[in-house]
Amino acid sequence: MKNCQYFIAAGIFISSCAQAEIMVLEDNGYTFGVDGWVILNASSTRGDAEGNDAFRITSGDSPNMIGFNFGVPEFEGIKANARLGLRINPHSGQGNQKNLGNIGSTASQSIDPREIYASFDGDFGQVVIGKQYSIFNGRPVLADASVLAGGFFAYDIANDGGALGAGSLHSGYLYANFNSGIRYNSPFDSPFKVSLALYDPSKIQSVLASVANKPVASKTTSPRIEGELSYSDTFNGGSYTLYADSIYQKAENCQIGGSKCSAGSDVEASGYSAGIDLKLGAFGFFASGFQGEGLGSALQLDFDSLDDAGRERESSGYWLQTTAKVTPNTKLRLSYGETTIDDTAATKGHTAKGTVLGIYHDYGDHIALYSEIGRSEFDLNPVFLQATETDYVTAGVRLMW
Repeated sequence: MKNCQYFIAAGIFISSCAQAEIMVLEDNGYTFGVDGWVILNASSTRGDAEGNDAFRITSGDSPNMIGFNFGVPEFEGIKANARLGLRINPHSGQGNQKNLGNIGSTASQSIDPREIYASFDGDFGQVVIGKQYSIFNGRPVLADASVLAGGFFAYDIANDGGALGAGSLHSGYLYANFNSGIRYNSPFDSPFKVSLALYDPSKIQSVLASVANKPVASKTTSPRIEGELSYSDTFNGGSYTLYADSIYQKAENCQIGGSKCSAGSDVEASGYSAGIDLKLGAFGFFASGFQGEGLGSALQLDFDSLDDAGRERESSGYWLQTTAKVTPNTKLRLSYGETTIDDTAATKGHTAKGTVLGIYHDYGDHIALYSEIGRSEFDLNPVFLQATETDYVTAGVRLMW
C-alpha cells in the first residue's frame, strides 16, 4: 500500500506521492511497508513586532514523518489496509530540555501520531476509519509547495514553542488538521467523486490576544460533518480537477469567564470552499477560495472563531499558486493569498496577505533542496495587536523514501 494511496483516493494530491515506499514484507496477501521524510528548514524572519524577528532551524511546514503501512489478504472483494503515521520535530521539547525556551508548546512534543486509520476498498468505493486528514479546505494545504518545505509561521509568531512553518494558512486558506472519524470516498475510477465524513467535533473558541474575553463553546452533542464533490479529467498535454467542499458543526454552552455568552448558548460553525487544480505540460496552477462563519482565520474552530460577545465571526479568503518546471528536476513557484476575518460590534477583524517565491530542486528520487522568500502582512495582527509586515528567507533540505 503506497503512502499516497489514501490522498489520491480522497482526491487530494501531495508531492509526497512521488516517494517510494520500502516494501518489507509481501507474503500471501499480507504486506508491510515503510515510508517517510526528514526535513530540516532554516528560516530568518524580520518584522515590525518584536516577536516577528528570529532565526530558527526547524522541520518547516511539516514535521518529520515515518509511516508504517499494513495490508491483509482480500476477502469477499474487500481489500483492507491500515496506516500509522508518526511525526517528530527536530526541535522537540522532550528528551532535550537544554533549549527549552524555543520548544515549550504542545506542537513540539516528541512523537505526534497524526495518522492511525484503516481503509476498506471495494466496488463500493472506500471507507476510512480512524485519525486522518480531514476534508474541508484540505486541498489548498496539500497543494501548497511549502507543505514539505518552509512557509510562514502561523500569525508570524517566530518564537512560539512550536515554531513550525504553517504554509499560507493565515493568508489564503484554513488548516484542515488530522481528525478522528469515519469517511466515505466514492470509487476512484470515476471522474466524478464524492467524499463524506463524520468527525469528532471540536470546541468552538477564541484564544488569541485580539479576543479579550476568550469565549468557548465546549459542549458537543453531534459530530462535525464535512463533504466534497470533485470532477477530474485530462486533455491533450494536461489535466484538471474542479472541487467544492463544505463543513458544519454545532457546539453548546458558550461561556465567558464562567458566565453564559451574551450572544446565546449555541454556536454554529459552517463554511464552503471551491477551487481548481490545473496542470499543463511543465506548468501548474491552483486557485481556491473559502467563506464561512465560526471558522476563524487560521486553525479551524480553535483560534479566533468567536468575538468578545461569543458570536460567530465571518471569515473568507483566497489563495493562488503557479508553478513551472524550468528543468526536469527544478521547479519555480509563486503564490499569493489573502484571508479576512470581519469586524463585529464587539471585536475588530483583520486582513492578512501572504506572498511566497520559491525554488525546489530534486536530486534523484529521494533528495531535494529548496529556498523560499516571502512576505506576510497584517493590517492588525491578532497576536501582536498591531499592523505587521514580516519578511522571510528560508533554505532547507529534504530526504524522502
